[in-house]
Amino acid sequence: MSGTSADGVDAAVVDVRGAGHALKLKLIAFRTFPYRAPFRARLLNAMTDGRLPDVCHLNAGLGEWFARAALAVARHAGLSSRDIALIGSHGQTFHHLPRPKREPGLGRIRSTLQLGSPAVIAERTGIDTVADFRMRDMAAGGEGAPLAPYLHYLLFRDSRHTRAVVNIGGISNLTYLPANGSLLAVRAFDTGPGNMLIDGVVTQITRGRQTFDRDGRLAAKGTVQAQFLGKLLRHRYLQRAPPKSTGREEFGGGFVKKLLATGLGKHAGAAGGGPRMGWARP
Repeated sequence: MSGTSADGVDAAVVDVRGAGHALKLKLIAFRTFPYRAPFRARLLNAMTDGRLPDVCHLNAGLGEWFARAALAVARHAGLSSRDIALIGSHGQTFHHLPRPKREPGLGRIRSTLQLGSPAVIAERTGIDTVADFRMRDMAAGGEGAPLAPYLHYLLFRDSRHTRAVVNIGGISNLTYLPANGSLLAVRAFDTGPGNMLIDGVVTQITRGRQTFDRDGRLAAKGTVQAQFLGKLLRHRYLQRAPPKSTGREEFGGGFVKKLLATGLGKHAGAAGGGPRMGWARP
């Protein structure tokens, strides 16, 4: 898969045994394959200003990326394609519209689009490929995100302890697992922006010399601006009750530019003097 940050493909080889409460997982190999800078730039630009030919081309191109990643991580594990039972491919989220929109004659519709043609992946690898998870979740009445709560329930539920599984990706999400709770008691939702927003700010204030805050080094030099943080925490998305999901449409490039033009701009140093972030690491 590739997350909302759209910085590359994560690929894993996993040994899966059993099902339901007897599920056992063993990670055999994992690798990340960063997108080449020109490709990533075209992808990010197309997410907001892309034309139909761009979307068509990127769908096939991402399929090639995912196929190469799958074959490479299998080789890294000392396996051939014949040893792999199936590929599960989330793809690359291109646009996510979880708020219902009325369509005459069809009612209220929610939609999401992931690129990375599973047909290309299957053809290049020779391995059965399963995909389009988010849209299936929406068709069943879900938000399309987050996708992993059922797995969290199988792996991390506990009869005595309430647990929360937090994933800080491009967009952050949370799965709440009440003690001795049933599957129907599980709650999960996108909490708001994560690394995607930090990546966007770092890219802007370094004029593209850096695209993320490696090891949190820039954030570690900063101090929390309480007033500005309070303003961020009043964002309309954070005030909404779950279930909810979000993405680049709400917290993408336009939001980053707005941050830099308002409060954050007062606390981020000029590129020549080195950037100073307006927030610190947790």
